[in-house]
Amino acid sequence: MIGRRLAHYEIVESLGAGGMGEVYRARDTRLNRDVAIKILSSERTLSENARHRFQREAMAASALNHPNIITIYEINCVEHIDYIAMECVRGSTLASLLKHSVLSVHQVLRYSAQIADAVAKAHSVGVIHRDLKPGNVMLTEDGLIKVLDFGLAKFDRTLSTDPSEDASSDTDSAQLTLPGTTSGTLSYMSPEQARGDPVDSRSDIFSLGVVMFQLLTGHLPFAGPNQMAFLHNLHFNSPRDLGELRNDVPESLAQLISEMLVKEPEKRVQSMTEVAGRLRQTAHDEQLSLSQAPELMPTMAKFVPPKSVTRKSALKTRWVREAIVSLVILAAAIVVWQVYARKKSPPPVASQTQDVPVEDNSYALYTRAREYLDHYDGGGNVDKAIKLLERAVQLEPTSAANYAALSEAYYHKNRVNPDDQWMKMSSVNAEKAVSLDNYLAAGHLSLGLVKLQAGDVATAEKEFRTASELDPKSSAPHRWLAVAYQKSGRGDRTAEEFRRAIELDPKDWRAYMGLGTNAYLNARYQEAATNYEKAEQLEPDSVSVLQNLAAVYHLLERDDDAAAALQRALAIKPSADIYNNLGTIRFYSGHYDDSIAAFEKTVALGANNFDNWANLGDAYRWSTTQKAKAPAAYQHAIQLVQEEIRKSPQQIDLHADLAMYLAKTGDKQAALRELQTVEVAQTKEPNVLYLMAIVYELCGKRDQALDSLSASIKLGQSLADIKNEPEFVSLRTDPRYHLRILSATKSIAKR
Repeated sequence: MIGRRLAHYEIVESLGAGGMGEVYRARDTRLNRDVAIKILSSERTLSENARHRFQREAMAASALNHPNIITIYEINCVEHIDYIAMECVRGSTLASLLKHSVLSVHQVLRYSAQIADAVAKAHSVGVIHRDLKPGNVMLTEDGLIKVLDFGLAKFDRTLSTDPSEDASSDTDSAQLTLPGTTSGTLSYMSPEQARGDPVDSRSDIFSLGVVMFQLLTGHLPFAGPNQMAFLHNLHFNSPRDLGELRNDVPESLAQLISEMLVKEPEKRVQSMTEVAGRLRQTAHDEQLSLSQAPELMPTMAKFVPPKSVTRKSALKTRWVREAIVSLVILAAAIVVWQVYARKKSPPPVASQTQDVPVEDNSYALYTRAREYLDHYDGGGNVDKAIKLLERAVQLEPTSAANYAALSEAYYHKNRVNPDDQWMKMSSVNAEKAVSLDNYLAAGHLSLGLVKLQAGDVATAEKEFRTASELDPKSSAPHRWLAVAYQKSGRGDRTAEEFRRAIELDPKDWRAYMGLGTNAYLNARYQEAATNYEKAEQLEPDSVSVLQNLAAVYHLLERDDDAAAALQRALAIKPSADIYNNLGTIRFYSGHYDDSIAAFEKTVALGANNFDNWANLGDAYRWSTTQKAKAPAAYQHAIQLVQEEIRKSPQQIDLHADLAMYLAKTGDKQAALRELQTVEVAQTKEPNVLYLMAIVYELCGKRDQALDSLSASIKLGQSLADIKNEPEFVSLRTDPRYHLRILSATKSIAKR
């Protein structure tokens, strides 16, 4: 076949044999891209049953839209050759990896969660895989799992969420597999599948349990010298003891696998969604991030740290990074403390979108989902939007708007709970939207968000500008352009774009949020408060605005108002950020031990955020009884911020953060090396200069510490934070400190 042409595909090389056929790499001459071509084996071409199964593989996979499932481009027959054109991915199957060694617990959790996500998606549209095994799961070069070979898939209409599909339209495996016969790979079959009984989604759960057992131990849970002995053990004996084969498997993971391998389907774990959730919970409990490659994770003693606080520069760092760094992202509508004291809060707006029934048509589902996304910080709104949009995509798979909104939803899901998986799903849907309709502004906007999150600011800006040109009356592209400018260090253009967004839509509260944040980052705190209060008037009851108000009130030395705003936010929706900020207030008032509980809650709710871990480390470090826990917390922060730096190396504040964490662990040389990157940038951000002062002080560079601190004050750094910063206890006894502070303060007064 090599060198031949099938339609517009030129066959380039053989990639090997897959279920039902041979696989080749080919060049799509129309779209100028590499694809994988799967061709039905010549010895099978005369079998109508084989052709049905071959077509079923394409039908099953093409019905799914998920980054962990191979994308099908086309199924066709040319010159009596049946073929499927699909996404070409490079990597290795899990079966290949197992030939060399068993996987780490972290790898198993990471890969299994992705497999479970993919198969859960298949189950949601009524597709049962029926042949899950390591050979049908590929790990791509960038660490993404791809589930392959749906050639034995069965459509189960009882699982599908599509009411238009009923039993009368069933063309499932009953027509392709004779009653009492089996399809699949025996070693990974559930007992009911091995008997030839009808199977449902719980059979895939059993198969994944077998796969997970093998990935951890290198052995199958059921074995035997021959097929009959294996079948006897499968049906009548318990699986092998996982603990005897490997002693470092977390108890919760071992328990999950045990429940997945129960012989009776009704006693097994009942959904793949539950499997995915429990895998992520185990990863959280074991302090393992599923959002980065396991090889990057440190080996640490188990300790379940509580949530953290981001103090870097007092409250400023944490509050500004999460509630603010997201400039526009975190939806907000709140009631400022003073306003709330004067009048009743107005009736809740769409942040409390009513869950009334919605018509089962694409546009109605899309419209309701957009309402949820416009108020994405409302409890559960993002997940509700995703559910509605996935159904809308089912009903109208050619709607670019549906895919664009779904991409945006996954982007917001990642903001709440960072996980590479969510951004991969956001990327897949954004690219799909643009490919379906290159003239839809929302598609370019969603693709811009994906690029922005990945650190590709230049491409993000290009996409946002394209969206603005396509929809010149929309404020959203300008809001996101402002965020991109801020991220690339062009703060001068940030405020300009936010103001342009407000001109286009005076009721765009998110633009006021962004404008307030821009003022905040430039130490114009009263201006920031004014803009946040305007955002609150437009969108009452937003947790994000409350958090930002609390941050700016703190810097205006109005801690009582800050605490009141946070209590109001806590009543609306508890979150990691709120507990973080509450802990920060306690920390800066000198109640270090009291702050630990709040920071522990922060980490529990946001374990993938480096600020959270760093703040927890600070609380431990200054506590009277838990100092020994500080190094482990800082190591988590270091690993996570290094990953962020890989994505956004030009973001100077990240380098300052890393330098500070290294200094606090005692690695002064590494801290000063990292600080060289910040020094070269000659930053004018008061917050970054403040962090530099802390690093210099910790590293014994008093003169440089005083220089940086003086510069930060001249640019607007809060004196209250400096006076309460425990790292400056010794510095504040230096006579030069008071002279420099006085000089810097006079400089501000003259302006």
